[in-house]
Amino acid sequence: MKIRQILPVLVGALFASGSASAAFVVDGNIGDWGITAPNWQATPGIHSTIEDQHDSFLNPGYGGQAYDAEALYATFSAGKLFILLATGHDPATAQDPAHNSYGAGDFAIDFGKDGSYDVGINIIPGGFGIAGGVYKNAEWDLGLWNASGAYAPSSPDPAHPTSLKGGTWVGNATYAISGPTQGYGTWTSDKHYFYEMSVDASVLTAAGWDGSAFNIHWTENCANDSILVDPPGYVPEPGSLALLGLGLAIAGGMRRRRS
Repeated sequence: MKIRQILPVLVGALFASGSASAAFVVDGNIGDWGITAPNWQATPGIHSTIEDQHDSFLNPGYGGQAYDAEALYATFSAGKLFILLATGHDPATAQDPAHNSYGAGDFAIDFGKDGSYDVGINIIPGGFGIAGGVYKNAEWDLGLWNASGAYAPSSPDPAHPTSLKGGTWVGNATYAISGPTQGYGTWTSDKHYFYEMSVDASVLTAAGWDGSAFNIHWTENCANDSILVDPPGYVPEPGSLALLGLGLAIAGGMRRRRS
């Protein structure tokens, strides 16, 4: 096997080894995330943002529990990025602005952490792309609120992208959405819906990821409430580093023999 053939195999093996301590199954059942119901805390090591709200004013707008983003989690395991969203927003909500009804948005990823959100995961088809599709060079619809949190649909805040309206397909995510679930948070009678998904690291790489830390954002199409989590970059386990070192040593030996 030639050197240029070995290196991609090594990189693929490094990602495949991942952090396999948790066995995640993307089925909408969040028991494998180890979430403590009263405070939304997940298993240690899983990155999270928790915003347990209940009143009518959210951030940056209004809407109450029906438009509340409660918590967003992210972690790497076995060469995949796993994402979990907890929200009070029913995924079946119709997109009908004439009657103050706004559907669920898509997931936006900012690899540069500069607010550009040039990658999206299409969850609810809304006229563009396929369900579960991962798109680079993403183009976004925006919500109803400006950067100051004031109602201004003519000049919405680009920091809160809502739904994909364009982009280049690079692969698919696997996802599942739970039915209404109670018993979580301070107000246990509130209904919550869980979006659970996984994306292969190779798809993220094809979308422009260089292995560094990034942001994940979600909101509804009105952007009444938004949430963001910033997982760290991909950190190989010691065994992965040893594998990479061994492979590079083999490649170096082959190069010397050819010389």
